Amino acid sequence: MAVVDAHLHLFKARSEAYPRYVFEGMAPAEREELAGEFLEAMDGAEVDHAVVVPISAHDEYLAEVLSDHPGKFAGVGVYDEEAEDRAGQAARRAEQSGIQGLRFYGFGGEPGSPAESLEVFPVLEAMRGLDMKVWFYGSPDQVRLLDKVMRRLPGLKVVLNHLGFCPDIWMELAIDEHRRPRFDIPLPPDSLELIEQMAADHPDDLYVHVSGQYAFTQTPYPHPDLQEVVDRIHAAFGAHRMLNASDWPWIKTNPGYQEVLSLVDHYLPGLTPEERAAVRGGTALSLFDF
Repeated sequence: MAVVDAHLHLFKARSEAYPRYVFEGMAPAEREELAGEFLEAMDGAEVDHAVVVPISAHDEYLAEVLSDHPGKFAGVGVYDEEAEDRAGQAARRAEQSGIQGLRFYGFGGEPGSPAESLEVFPVLEAMRGLDMKVWFYGSPDQVRLLDKVMRRLPGLKVVLNHLGFCPDIWMELAIDEHRRPRFDIPLPPDSLELIEQMAADHPDDLYVHVSGQYAFTQTPYPHPDLQEVVDRIHAAFGAHRMLNASDWPWIKTNPGYQEVLSLVDHYLPGLTPEERAAVRGGTALSLFDF
């Protein structure tokens, strides 16, 4: 079974040709993380494919990476709240850039809002028709809206980012000494019961990443304080709805690419060979066309 890194970031230095948002301390305008270096890391770790996600709603470099390396990568764009064709952007960007999904940091509505009233609902409806995947990384209130959307749009495939943690990314994000995201959230997080219920309520359409450990742990690698979280996520989702991922480049030097990808074996040593193959690549292969 092929090995897939199911979530990482590549980006160029900001320029007119390659626009992107600037995140001082983490991704300043001059910083770039290019495909060439990452391909070398993939080869060293015997990773066959990877899912690339930009750091903002700009597809220019992602489209170039997908075009230059056919069969190696799949792309998930970031939802563009400012696009004139909000409802049409899924089809347009899939055609123009080759993306197979969009990442959302929540859906922007109030917790009591009906699914159909959300401004993003037509986009999500279009994505279901196009078999595009939703990458989701939002606060608990937004996860509850996601639940409503998934009930209204059965068959829409959703991947919860980073072990199902639910930070309010714009309010709680900090940058650590290694220039990577940091969230100070109690362990296990209060939102874990919500994610467990979501896994039970959407057994055919909801998936989760095994990733982002560095951003939430309070202990050095291999982050033993996350063991309960991983155990409960595994119990709720099962191996066939889990996708192992690195979150490159934030882990490139600490703890290292191969070290992060090996965490699945550290946390879940009792997986059968078939389950291990699913987490390390099979689940991602069922969702993406490489």
